[in-house]
Amino acid sequence: MYAALYRFAVGAYLLWILLTVVHLVGRFTPAPSFRIAHLGVVVGAGVLTLVGAAKLLRNGYERAARRLDERS
Repeated sequence: MYAALYRFAVGAYLLWILLTVVHLVGRFTPAPSFRIAHLGVVVGAGVLTLVGAAKLLRNGYERAARRLDERS
């Protein structure tokens, strides 16, 4: 199950990178821009921010728990 989740996360990240490139091309060249690309970039950035914040909180909690265990 972990491997499937990992593959899904990598695929979603690659899709977000592709949407970011499509959005930038549509914004800064004469090529047409797509509303779905903008939406995908915004949602992807929000999800990545939440995942990163959760990971930082988990790592901080683990460090604090380890340090408190060492003092006991």
